[in-house]
Amino acid sequence: MFPLLLFKRRWILTTLLVLFASVVMIRLGFWQLDRLAQKRAYIASAEAALAAAPHQISGSEIDLDPQAYLFRSATARGVYDFEHEVLLKNQNYHGDRPGFHLLTPLRIEGSDRALLVDRGWVPYADVDPDNLQAYQEPGPQTVIGLMELADMRPSGAELPSTFERQWFRVDIEWLRKQTPYELLPFYVALTPTPDRASPPFRDPPEIILDEGPHMGYAVQWFLFAIVVPIVYAVQVRKIDRRQTETQPASIPL
Repeated sequence: MFPLLLFKRRWILTTLLVLFASVVMIRLGFWQLDRLAQKRAYIASAEAALAAAPHQISGSEIDLDPQAYLFRSATARGVYDFEHEVLLKNQNYHGDRPGFHLLTPLRIEGSDRALLVDRGWVPYADVDPDNLQAYQEPGPQTVIGLMELADMRPSGAELPSTFERQWFRVDIEWLRKQTPYELLPFYVALTPTPDRASPPFRDPPEIILDEGPHMGYAVQWFLFAIVVPIVYAVQVRKIDRRQTETQPASIPL
């Protein structure tokens, strides 16, 4: 019978390798489905956070798990501390306009703590890092934006011994070391205002709520797991038939 042909001594090793590859491809298909389920859970969580009422930041959120409030709208009131403002380097506006983002501590009203606020983008060509007065917003401010996670990637560099004005990433743990007060463990990126005609332009990180290609990848892996053994079996059958037809007929004695 044809199925037994695949397990003859000549083909058994190759057959086992093809079956093993099919099992691996099936496993990869289910892995993509798991990724899809995780992405859908992430999207549902993000949509719920975006739809929730703004969280009123009081300064008591020092032990708050930032991950639980990711993408949550938040509001706070206080006064900006421009003396400890820093610049986030290598930031592009609308994809092709290089500049900085202004990261300014907001001394929270009624608290001895501060909230780091991403006030938006300013053009690189027009910025003197030692003179940012043109972009200051003095006096009591009520801010509203999206709560964002700090960048906690380890760095091999040592913290500068003096105040550092320009940073490559929002590392609140390090920024805390150069402020005379405690920063909350997350920051807020201000939401855009349509009527704003001059920098800093509010430019929060883009939120992509897309399931991605995981379902397509899963279908591909499952199809491969079916097609590869079939193609292999057909080729084995063709080779066996060809060899059978070319063998000389036995002559009866």
